[in-house]
Amino acid sequence: MYSAHQVRAKARLAVKRREEEVEQEEIEGGEINLVPYLDIVTNLMLFLLASVTAVILLGQINTPLPDKGSPAAASQNTTPNQSPDQQPLGLFLSVTKNEVILWSTSELEGTIKDPKLLLKRIGKIGDPCDGPYMCETAVCDPATATCGQGDEDPTPVFDYRRLNDALFEIASRRYAAKVRGPQTYRIMLQADDTTPYATLISLMGALRCRLPPVGRALDASCYLPSDNPELKKAASPVDDAARRYDTERAAYDPNKMALFHDIVFSGGFP
Repeated sequence: MYSAHQVRAKARLAVKRREEEVEQEEIEGGEINLVPYLDIVTNLMLFLLASVTAVILLGQINTPLPDKGSPAAASQNTTPNQSPDQQPLGLFLSVTKNEVILWSTSELEGTIKDPKLLLKRIGKIGDPCDGPYMCETAVCDPATATCGQGDEDPTPVFDYRRLNDALFEIASRRYAAKVRGPQTYRIMLQADDTTPYATLISLMGALRCRLPPVGRALDASCYLPSDNPELKKAASPVDDAARRYDTERAAYDPNKMALFHDIVFSGGFP
């Protein structure tokens, strides 16, 4: 049996012998150990960089900063040679769990702090209704015209007619009997992943077209803008069969033409 001291001595001797063998192999093979040289070059580079940085002269150039513009001006994304009827409004419809907010980044139709329209959640059992779409349970008792008990889980419901009326008012005031630019039909629908699909469909329906009066079914969808080359060449700018119209020639009629059908989804509203 070897003692611990003898074991350590033999281990050191074996390591030293192996180092000598490796060194001899490198000499015989013509290879040079570059590690020490790399260490020297690295240290030299550090000293050189430190010395160069120390002699850099820092100067100050006095330049005037541009004036800060209003957020509305930066968000309108307008073109100077466009008429006001062609400029986008930057409309947003922000959806939370308990309310819907209609506002615009251009500040022409309300702001996030002072919105054009704010709708609270409705459709509880016993609330007035003129159809199942106004009830969280999708049940509207025709006898009492109130929301009744249902079998499905409650779905958030808002006053879609008030929303539709607000959009109709905007479109009528700004574009009625005028040539409406195609970029003015856009609206951002800002809702998160928790918004039910049924609520999104109802909101989109209120954005696209003028809703019919209470108790009257929607006969057909509204006319939509079109850039079809054949329609642009046709004598009439409105194609009644296809329910399309040429935005460059047709006079806008909010009663039968789209309100804000160009819906773009964005991230959830906090």
